[in-house]
Amino acid sequence: MPHKFYLYFLTFFLVFITRTLHAEPPQFSLKIEHWSTKNGVPVYFVAKKEIPIVDIGLLFHGGSAQDKNFPGIALFTAEMLDQGTQNLNANQIAHRFEAVGARYTAQVNQDMTVLNLRSLSAQPYLHSALNTLTALLNKATFPENAINRIRTQLLIALQQEAQTPRAVAAKALYKTLYQLHPYASPISGNKTSIQQIDQKELLKFYRRNYVAQNALIAIVGNLSRAKAITIAEQLSGRLAFGKALAPLAAPLPPPSKNQVIKISYPSKQTTIFLGQIGIAVEDPDYFPLIVGNQILGGGILTSKLFNEIRNKRGLCYGINSGFKPLKVAGPFFIVLQTRQDQAIKALSLTQQTLKKFLTQGPTSTELYNAKQALIGSFPLSISNNEAILSAIEKIGFYQLPLDYWETYTQKMNAVNLEQIKKAYQRFQAKKMITVLLGQ
Repeated sequence: MPHKFYLYFLTFFLVFITRTLHAEPPQFSLKIEHWSTKNGVPVYFVAKKEIPIVDIGLLFHGGSAQDKNFPGIALFTAEMLDQGTQNLNANQIAHRFEAVGARYTAQVNQDMTVLNLRSLSAQPYLHSALNTLTALLNKATFPENAINRIRTQLLIALQQEAQTPRAVAAKALYKTLYQLHPYASPISGNKTSIQQIDQKELLKFYRRNYVAQNALIAIVGNLSRAKAITIAEQLSGRLAFGKALAPLAAPLPPPSKNQVIKISYPSKQTTIFLGQIGIAVEDPDYFPLIVGNQILGGGILTSKLFNEIRNKRGLCYGINSGFKPLKVAGPFFIVLQTRQDQAIKALSLTQQTLKKFLTQGPTSTELYNAKQALIGSFPLSISNNEAILSAIEKIGFYQLPLDYWETYTQKMNAVNLEQIKKAYQRFQAKKMITVLLGQ
């Protein structure tokens, strides 16, 4: 009898484990509604009735890749929008948002400018916040006194950036990777450019980029579809008509050999970046590369790079790798900080670890653990209204399928060893650009 019980228990246990190991990732539902306004602006809407909050995003195809002769002008323009309209000054604008508990922010990356508004969904509060936001969009005046104030703030930010080793090294990597491509333009600009940008140039950038043909609206929160339609029409209705921005060209091919950029910097540590041209958001190898990166250097305490360089040998304070997928190919990078006397050894071992990964790929155990980590953390990455807003902004801007996030974990789970190894063949350890910043 005990023997039969043991066999029964063992069979049950094996079946349970097998089902667990091969279980499909949990289903995730995100009902995205999509339409266009009367003047052609795409709208993406998710109703979330759990809390009385509305999050609204306006995206414009006008990030730092559109800076051209004035690095930093996209950021400068975005920072100026809430500094004055035909009827309100900066203090009055700030007070109007604060009086109804609303929060307005402006952000810029290489591809886009994003204006976000968070408001209570009750009509008096939302109505007031929307009217203020609409005024910023259509009646910004770029007053001279505010230009000088924002210029000073941007110059101070550049000084602070220059005191941050990782930021200095990252700028050098982008400049070397992208050369004359628009992605080489730093989002924060440079001292010379920020000093030269005047009201005329700001207005020119604003009028060229903040137009209906470059716009997209995302809305998440305690609203009906009918109310979301009304909001979208209000925000887009007075946008000027203009030319849609031309698509960006692909970056130049990677260098034919390894390049080393040495930057003298007053620090006891050496910051090291290794990089190559990576992937666009729509790249067909996106999921194999993301899962593979979790194994290589994305897992903070579990990756190959962390284990070899930090855990086994204590050669760095921290190390990680990553992709920054953009409209066209963004960078693939590895970054670490180490003591000066260990820099060459740490760099050499990093290169060896990368080469081994590119040659051999991951093991089945590493793949399983990476999937568990990525799939397990996914629900937290999209668990609140602001995260959902960011998610649907990405769908809209990069023209991804509406079910992109609903199928995200399934696509992650479907990645196999051969796909990862094949996807990483585009990278060559001998052709990495290396930035060494230190004494």
